[in-house]
Amino acid sequence: MHSTIRKPNVILCLVPALFTLMIQDPIMAQTASDACSYAGASQYTVNTSCSYQTFDKPGSFGADMNPSGCSGSNNDDAFGWFTATGTSTTITYNPDDSHNAIIHLFSGACGSLSNLACADANGNGGNETITYATTIGTNYLVRVQRSGTNSSMDGRLCIWSVPPPPANDDPCGATALTLGSSCTFTSYSNVGATGTSGIPAPGCGSYFGEDVWFSFVAPASGAVAIRTTAGSITNLSMALYSATACNGTFTLVQCDANNGPGNMPFLSFSSVDLVVGQTYYLRVWESGGGTGTFNLCANTSPTAGVGECLYTLRMNDSQGDGWGGSTVSVQIGAGTCYQLYLEHG
Repeated sequence: MHSTIRKPNVILCLVPALFTLMIQDPIMAQTASDACSYAGASQYTVNTSCSYQTFDKPGSFGADMNPSGCSGSNNDDAFGWFTATGTSTTITYNPDDSHNAIIHLFSGACGSLSNLACADANGNGGNETITYATTIGTNYLVRVQRSGTNSSMDGRLCIWSVPPPPANDDPCGATALTLGSSCTFTSYSNVGATGTSGIPAPGCGSYFGEDVWFSFVAPASGAVAIRTTAGSITNLSMALYSATACNGTFTLVQCDANNGPGNMPFLSFSSVDLVVGQTYYLRVWESGGGTGTFNLCANTSPTAGVGECLYTLRMNDSQGDGWGGSTVSVQIGAGTCYQLYLEHG
């Protein structure tokens, strides 16, 4: 027995003692339109770097307008559009087969478009590029034609914009951390962040820039723990600085790249490390460079008791089972009474 059941995009073949299921996913792609249009199918994605998307002008397309500038003419044209995600956007068209492309950029409604910019600088087979100061959230229309002819032209379009830097890109915009009695993680991002100049090198974590900043005021107990967990970033680093002001002289206190879970950092401090009431600045970046998301929390602990903290031991759950299989041995010399304080978290 052999039979075949067919449905759209799904082919199910039945043979004795064997079932084969093949699912064909529809290909979703942008398509240039024959005329000025803001239809969804002709909307192109704005990426954070140049990533080409198909943009063809078939021979069946007609002429829709005769724009001024860059040798624009009343020849067959193709259109696509995008919504700006940054304050500067770059549009590049890459034609096939040594064709000579001309591109124009417009804003406004079809029928009352504003001609903003154009490009026709590189001749046959050359890429044509426009970089324009865009307004975030505004729609823009891209027109492509082949120079001086109605013949078809296949090619690719890339539209990209570097996102604006986050508010905490520099120390004076540092995100203030509230030091609670327990750790409550919050998700943060360093997408769009730039490197900070004039600050001493962190000394760990392969720093290549793209850092973001946090700040906190050292509490009365002097005890602060800063924890992280992975988001899209799985290899994070952070460094704590003291400073005379957010734009003043910075001094490195401590740097860590992997004392937390996996390749994530962890920092802890006592009253010996921090000056009560002083503002400290925390620098965070992806080890080796890169951007994404991460989770961070900072908390303080109640005062451990009267007396000076003589020694701080940072402990790690080596078995990874929540301390179920990890042990710690402490041996203290006789003759003096000590208070042992354990912060767990």
